[in-house]
Amino acid sequence: MRPVKTVAMASLDGGVGKTTLSAVLAVAKGYILLVDMDWEKADLSQLFRAPRKPGWLAPFLNGNMPYLHRISPTLYLMPGYEAYELYQRHGRDVVGEFEDALLEWVENMPKFVAKLRIPVDTVIIDTTAALRVEVLARLQKMGAYNVFIADRRLISRISDVKAEQYRRYMAYSSLVVVNQLERDELKIARKIAPVVIKRVAIRDYYGESIANDVLKDRENRKSIDQILARVKSL
Repeated sequence: MRPVKTVAMASLDGGVGKTTLSAVLAVAKGYILLVDMDWEKADLSQLFRAPRKPGWLAPFLNGNMPYLHRISPTLYLMPGYEAYELYQRHGRDVVGEFEDALLEWVENMPKFVAKLRIPVDTVIIDTTAALRVEVLARLQKMGAYNVFIADRRLISRISDVKAEQYRRYMAYSSLVVVNQLERDELKIARKIAPVVIKRVAIRDYYGESIANDVLKDRENRKSIDQILARVKSL
């Protein structure tokens, strides 16, 4: 069996479509374990209607195994409700511990997946917006494939401070994706990033429905296939 690959989805800003892109990639590829490590929102857990059962923090809170939500025979999700609830109560005080737990999971994820014997060859982690670059650097060093997602703000006029922030995040990323673009923005975005994704109408905010709406667009399908080809080549 091939080693399990880990993909970390990261962004500097919220609202760039990081979570929905995680869902699209998972549905398009299959054989994926999604992990909802966005402790500020836990939107991925909600997109796939995961029940409120112990998630990725469970081993650190009480030593229990995390619950895996079976979306399909080749697609699973580890929820993140506990982290979200703790973050809502304690704010930044718990972030350092969450970051340590994230890194420990990445280090041990291949063994965890092998132990469960589930049909998964890739783990996609949906991280929180503005995850510290020091954490991204450690993820990269550990062999994770960091995907940095931005929106039109990356191609617009921004302050020097913001531009430096983007530069730092992109420096610790394996791939840059500009998401949620209008058609007239695609050309200029392609000069900055290797992968661009067009905004489409979403009919129903459910994981598989979102994926189908995005993948229905021919150009978006090519972009998603491009990302998956890079992951496959790892």
